[in-house]
Amino acid sequence: MSSLKKKLKIIAIIPCRSGSKGIKDKNIYKLFGKPLIYYSIQFAKSCSFIDRVIVSTDSQKYARIAKKIGAEVPFLRPKKISGDNSLDIDFFKHAIDFLKKKQKYHPDIIIQLRPTSPIRKLKIMKKALNILLRNKDISSVRSVSKLPKNIYKCFFLGKKNILEPAIKKFRNKIEFFNLPRQKLPSSYYLNGIYEIFRTKLIKKNMISGKKIYGIVTTEYLDIDNKEDLEKVKKEKKFFRNFKKELLRI
Repeated sequence: MSSLKKKLKIIAIIPCRSGSKGIKDKNIYKLFGKPLIYYSIQFAKSCSFIDRVIVSTDSQKYARIAKKIGAEVPFLRPKKISGDNSLDIDFFKHAIDFLKKKQKYHPDIIIQLRPTSPIRKLKIMKKALNILLRNKDISSVRSVSKLPKNIYKCFFLGKKNILEPAIKKFRNKIEFFNLPRQKLPSSYYLNGIYEIFRTKLIKKNMISGKKIYGIVTTEYLDIDNKEDLEKVKKEKKFFRNFKKELLRI
């Protein structure tokens, strides 16, 4: 990876908007004495293959905290792309446009590190990057977890409570949703832990592309509400020794 890496600019972008609803100021919520964003910034700084660690935030307060931890905050994200319904592609476009116009900097690969998934393994991130570097036809690498219930047995509840299969057909079998689960392919969801993509996708209004490589992982932690904070207590040892744990895993 080292020889390939020298030819490419690889950056980490950490989204950190304010205004969360489930947990007030979630991205800077104190987790074992550190703001939540601390763990993603420290993880990025521990990755030797990452050239720059950039936080995209709409808050001056968040920006000060991120800079103190050691990240760059070269801009503030506009409020119009920082709402509950804002799309990821919007803040990526904003970040890349700023770097291009203001700094004449053109990254080749972007690693997104969501603060809400603070538990990651260096070896898996390296594996994900290596897969992208060695396979030019792959647009992005994203981690997935197996769905607890098979999507082929899922339905939408339509008008007048009429059920509509989430998947319309499977190998031309009628009522495939009544098949034993062993007869159906496993289904997975994006868990947001590891996300790497080629910057050139942004010009096509995409951040995943047409050919996505999936790495199956266990979802270690996704902090979204107060119930999730209770789960964190089980990981006390990991967070108390965070820097050592990064080197170990």
